[in-house]
Amino acid sequence: MLCEWTDHKVFGVKDGAILFGVDQGTLFFIDQQTQDVLTRWSRETTLELDDVPQADREILDDLRDARFLAPFGARHRLQAFDGDIASIPLTTMVLEVAQDCNLACTYCYAEGGSYGRPLRLLDPETARQAVRKLINDSGDTETVTLVIFGGEPLLNMPAVEAAVTEAQALSLETGKKVFVSLTTNGTLLDQDIVDFVHSNRIAVAVSLDGPADLHDANRSDVNGFGSYATITRNLEGLLKGATSAVAARVTLKPDQWQRIEEVFFHLLELGFHEVGIAPVSPVRLELLPDAEQEEALLQGFAVLSRAFLAAARQNRLLPFTNLIDLLARLHLGQTKAVSCGAGYGYLAVDTEGGLFVCHRLVGEESFRVGTLDTGADPAEIRRALDEVTCGRQEMCRSCWARTLCCGGCHYENHLRENLLGLAPGGSCDFIRRWFQLGIEVYAELRRSGAEEFLQRLEKRVKC
Repeated sequence: MLCEWTDHKVFGVKDGAILFGVDQGTLFFIDQQTQDVLTRWSRETTLELDDVPQADREILDDLRDARFLAPFGARHRLQAFDGDIASIPLTTMVLEVAQDCNLACTYCYAEGGSYGRPLRLLDPETARQAVRKLINDSGDTETVTLVIFGGEPLLNMPAVEAAVTEAQALSLETGKKVFVSLTTNGTLLDQDIVDFVHSNRIAVAVSLDGPADLHDANRSDVNGFGSYATITRNLEGLLKGATSAVAARVTLKPDQWQRIEEVFFHLLELGFHEVGIAPVSPVRLELLPDAEQEEALLQGFAVLSRAFLAAARQNRLLPFTNLIDLLARLHLGQTKAVSCGAGYGYLAVDTEGGLFVCHRLVGEESFRVGTLDTGADPAEIRRALDEVTCGRQEMCRSCWARTLCCGGCHYENHLRENLLGLAPGGSCDFIRRWFQLGIEVYAELRRSGAEEFLQRLEKRVKC
């Protein structure tokens, strides 16, 4: 049988190696003998298996069964989605209830919450209309997600309450489950708001960047006063009696990346149920990292990954969401035909009822794809996404991580390449190293027989 290799990557790990099938998203431990066979034969463009010596043939047959070899001409390569966008149900809506904010964060990509527009609050009736659209356009989807966002959404509690109340009523009427989350800076939390959040089982993400000195350097109010003390004072009531997860949403600038471990464990000590850490978007050239800073970021993630493994060996889940989400996808063998759901079942609504492919691209007119009244135009979604993906598929074609990444964040690419004029692919090396770190952690978990532990992680990405 004439065969050809499918795309794969070998990672050396403790006591062996892992073979990663790029298009299938599969991972296999391989012994030294299999590594030797791969080394001998992977240089061949095609293989006639009948001509291979018997000792190697048995291993190559196993690799063929695992789809690392395919019949010549039948190799499958995962293609970018080019189907009918209009047929995709709407499953996630980000509702910008306030294009305004009471903080003046140094790295804000939303221009102080305004997204470059006049300050504006969403009308409660428009909030209800948006929720109706989410439900009506969700097709047969059983669970939909409503993300209440800003700016600072707690500046507009009437719209928040209207959206949540409408979601509950439509959930009862249609039988659909509506998962509601709220992202807030935490400064405006009071007992009435906390009671509302708890009674409606709303998951909350609080923007908090670590210890007081670090957080206050990033997130002060308009008068320059830090917000750490106010937020941590308000946290006690939010965490006490919480009915859904309360997560810390961390954003760090490059000169803060060496403090990742300290930030993570500080936030756990405050009582957060989950902690996710994001490097800042380079909204200005001075926020672009250098090689030393990128290395500090990766090493910080590596330290947390080792801590995660140590906890897992005791059957404890360290709530480092960056790693948990990656491990769950690896365990499920999930591959991506698109980098994210933007435009594909995911839309953001601004305070005027405009529809955008992504909440981070609100205010960018070229990414407006419709309104609540007219609906989203599939042709406009395709045009908007083409603007940030044009040429990227070819660039990604030879990358082993393409089915885990699929080109990366549209907003980050737009920011770096279209607005700052940087060459494409500037963050690719870091992304690949992060995925490799995740694969190594996953290998350790599998080697230790942590199947039940990994199954707990699956629930995070199944929907």
